[in-house]
Amino acid sequence: MSYDAGMRLQLPGEPRFRFLEILLAAVAVLSLCAFGCAGPRVHTRRFPASVFAAARYEARHQPPAGEAAPRPDEGAAFVVRTLHAAGLRFGTDGSTRALWGYMRTAHRLVSPAAARPGDILFFDTRGTGGSPACADHAAVVERVSPTGRIGFIELRAGRLRHSFVDPDHPTLRRDRRGEILNSFLRPLRTDDPPGVRYFAGQMLCGIARARQEGVAVRQR
Repeated sequence: MSYDAGMRLQLPGEPRFRFLEILLAAVAVLSLCAFGCAGPRVHTRRFPASVFAAARYEARHQPPAGEAAPRPDEGAAFVVRTLHAAGLRFGTDGSTRALWGYMRTAHRLVSPAAARPGDILFFDTRGTGGSPACADHAAVVERVSPTGRIGFIELRAGRLRHSFVDPDHPTLRRDRRGEILNSFLRPLRTDDPPGVRYFAGQMLCGIARARQEGVAVRQR
């Protein structure tokens, strides 16, 4: 099973980061900083949110009449704070779906085999279809093993967790040595419908990598 850091982090709307969260976010995006995302500081407060591709994506994908707008998601909020700490400035409606729209249009997608620390993982934790659809949960890649198992940091149920996903073995919980390959991202319930997925590998639907040139910003 995945394990957590044993302390509560701020949820969306709370005023300030705790020191530990800032430190973990900085570590998680170390590779992003090395590739320019935290290079010369950029400022985009002079630009409205509509300059970002995420806004255009959301404009084309508004919920149908009568359907509630997506609620802010704690996992997405943690990832947004991590990207902000890396130097990116952008805005979404707080949902994972909007974050996915921004990352896939303003930045670039990478394959699981090319994943590296600092990349953003997207999951479909509630889907029951034949294949996962993006997205309702997000996380930050922490490390990648030589065998392809991805360790990631996520904020779920109010706690920071260090979890795992193995894209090459999505339905396996552990390997022969007993090491976790895929963390549970959804609890088992007696009323679960057919087709529900439980392992992170079954839910992984996309991996994105931030790149500075993909954001419509100007340097001051």
